[in-house]
Amino acid sequence: MDRLIRLQATGPPTDLAQRLKMSRSSLFELIAFLRDDMGAPIRYHKYRQSYVYDYPPRFYLGFEKDRLQSNELDHLSGRTVSENHNTASDDHSETVKSYDNL
Repeated sequence: MDRLIRLQATGPPTDLAQRLKMSRSSLFELIAFLRDDMGAPIRYHKYRQSYVYDYPPRFYLGFEKDRLQSNELDHLSGRTVSENHNTASDDHSETVKSYDNL
């Protein structure tokens, strides 16, 4: 659909709905969602008989990962973790992770 809109080659709504194998009302719902909820600058150009973008938008589709805890990252990457104890100058010890097999 994005490609057809960029090419200004969607045709009238009935034709586009048939190409996308959906009802005309579903097409209108989809376009309303893209325009109103996602901010796509889509409008119908009567002279061209096509949906067009008011300006060339950037369209991104993907998934966002949740931040994983370090032990989850270790498990997923297959790293082995060994703990080394270093003695600080004030005689407190702190634990430092060293990663093997990077």
